Amino acid sequence: MKIRTLCVVSLLGLSLSVACDSKKDEKKAEDKKAESKDAKKPEEKKAEGGGGADKVDAAAKAEPAKDEPAKAEPAAAGKLALDKLGLTASAPAETTVSDGIGGKGAMIMGPGLVVSVEEASETRPKDVAAAKKDAEMYTPQNLKDEKLDDGWVVTFDNKGDMGANYFVNVRRDIAGKSIWCETTVASPEQAATALDFCKSLAAK
Repeated sequence: MKIRTLCVVSLLGLSLSVACDSKKDEKKAEDKKAESKDAKKPEEKKAEGGGGADKVDAAAKAEPAKDEPAKAEPAAAGKLALDKLGLTASAPAETTVSDGIGGKGAMIMGPGLVVSVEEASETRPKDVAAAKKDAEMYTPQNLKDEKLDDGWVVTFDNKGDMGANYFVNVRRDIAGKSIWCETTVASPEQAATALDFCKSLAAK
């Protein structure tokens, strides 16, 4: 009888122990689940709270676009000032003036236009004959000259390693100064534009 009672007590004790352990395990599982919820990323919490991040993005998109600063309009065609030489000339829109090679005179650059202008030095040809003689070193073709009221023009072309070259040399007396205007370009159209520019030079 005692043995049976002891067995029953032992079994009851074992059952209680198992039940307690089971409850402890369930308590641990619930604690872990609670920690897992608290450890969610802020982004996930925002998402659960009604799409806060999406609302911020939508608000940012709804902001009106800022006005961009107005861009400067390109310079219009017309009179171009060559302040360094005290001259003006007619030039295409967007033409610019900068210092010439070695700081002498001015370099003119624009759409289809490249010309250098300076006060004629002692080494520049003083007349058409001298200009044609200088041109001989370039094996010139279509050598032409033109007389102006205040000077002259010599033009020619040749064939180089890189193709055709077109030369324009103009000497004029403007406001008591001898002005030299020249270019070497790759097309007859550019040469014609340069010649028109040189002919348009005038005292400022």
